[in-house]
Formats: sequence, structure tokens, C-alpha cells
Amino acid sequence: MLQAQIVTPHSPQNFRETQIAALINNAENGQWRIEDGIDWSIHPSPPNFLTQRFIGRALGALMAGEEATAAACTMLLAGIPDADLRICLEFQAMDEDRHAEVYRSYLERVGMPPLIPDGFREATKQLVNWKGPPAGLVFAVHVVLESEALTLQHELSDDIRCPLFQAINRRVTQDEARHVAFGQLVSASANAQLTAQERQETVAAIKDIWDACIKALVNDNAVLWRAVKGFSERRWALQAKSLEKLGLINSVAA
Repeated sequence: MLQAQIVTPHSPQNFRETQIAALINNAENGQWRIEDGIDWSIHPSPPNFLTQRFIGRALGALMAGEEATAAACTMLLAGIPDADLRICLEFQAMDEDRHAEVYRSYLERVGMPPLIPDGFREATKQLVNWKGPPAGLVFAVHVVLESEALTLQHELSDDIRCPLFQAINRRVTQDEARHVAFGQLVSASANAQLTAQERQETVAAIKDIWDACIKALVNDNAVLWRAVKGFSERRWALQAKSLEKLGLINSVAA
């Protein structure tokens, strides 16, 4: 449970609350509808060198991730009494559901079915079935997975050079950047509510989800897994540094 702290006029907590209020205002003003938030008159033209299977799998994975994140935000709502934090999470859950639907709409327009990689939905279900403390789920969702989603979305925007997809991506990444900022703001409070043992268990649980998602993306193909394993380890090392800065793990554990 993320709890309120004593606030003085110039305390870090006061700054945090000011920033959260700004995020709420940004979320309220930044809401958009699938019907008119995207210029659907833009002709979809994904590059010919990308197969339908690649695009369907990439967006299918994003869809599954968005849906799992929305469910995780709903779970967090049950244990958070702070009204402002609840508002942020409610907006985020709506954002994630909308993102999943807009990716589905894009695939329909280009005539490609979403192909959620085998095992990927099971991997993301670990968020929905999170067994650790709620504060640990904040790190899993808002610090690690949201930042990875942003990275993947930027990379896909470079690969899928379709003007409609890029218009969608600009909208989605604005929301995702706000979600990451929320995680940065609440991380100190979340970390303070975890014991040393819970911190270790949280890091291990996040790493399990991380590895399961990567393996699902390569479809449990041993050759592909060896090819991407080094990349995955380098990406995880960057995440470990972020978690270290936020106090979840120490320099030895990282």
C-alpha cells in the first residue's frame, strides 16, 4: 500500500505531490478517443520488407502487454488509499486499454491479425497474478516494463515506417512517458514500504517476467534465444542500474 507522508512546505514530499497533481492535469487534458484521436484518413502503408507475421507478432505482444498493465493498475487500486495516486492509476488503466484497442484497429486496417507470441500472454499474466507486495508491482509496471514498452515503441516506429502507425505511436508514447514519470515519483515511497527480503524477491520476480517475455518473443526457439540472450542481458543491466538508483537493489545485487 502506498501511504501518504508528513508534508512540509519545502519538503520532497510536497514537491512530489505538486508533480503528481501536474501528472493528473496532464492526464485529464491528454485523454483522447480512438475514433477521433488518430487521423484515420492517413493511408496505412507498412513497408514491404516486413512480413505480416513480424508486424502481427510485434503489435500482438504490445497489445498483450498493454492489457496486462491495465489489469495490474486495477489491482493496485485496491490497496492504495491516496486519492491522487488512485486517479493516476485510473487514468493509466484507461490509457492502456485504449492503446491495446488502437493497435488492434491498426492491424485490422492493414488486414493483419494480431499474433500474440506463444507464451507471451502467460508471461504477462504474472503481473495480473502478482504474489508480492503491491509496492513491488509499482517497480515491475511503472519502472521496468513501461520503460521497455517505450523503447520497443520507438524501435518499432523506426522499423514500421508507416505514416499511420507513426501517428498512433506519437499518441501512445505521450501517455507511456507520463506513466514512467509516475513511477519515478512514487518509487521512493514504494521502496520504503519493502523489507530487504521483499526487495530481493521483487527484483527476482521482475527478472522472471522479463526472461519469460523475451523467450516468448523468440517463440522458445533455442537458436533465436541464444541470439537475443546477450541483447536481453544488456537491456536488463540498464534496468538494474535504474532500480539501483531508485533504491530497490544495491550495487552488489545489481
